[in-house]
Amino acid sequence: MHTSTKKWLFTKTSSLILIPFMIWFLINFVALYDKEKTVIITFFSQQPSKILFSLFIIVAFFFSALTISEL
Repeated sequence: MHTSTKKWLFTKTSSLILIPFMIWFLINFVALYDKEKTVIITFFSQQPSKILFSLFIIVAFFFSALTISEL
């Protein structure tokens, strides 16, 4: 498989993975927008939120690196 084909597949796959993460993040961001600092810290301290937010950041950086790089 050609390098540009792999890059295209990884870009499309990571963008599809980012969609549910982005929806989850936006819903929680709106819910936490006017909350106290302790509520926000509690939210990010819970196990599912830690894992989901970490995966969201990793996939977002991967997608960003793929779309910024020039081949």
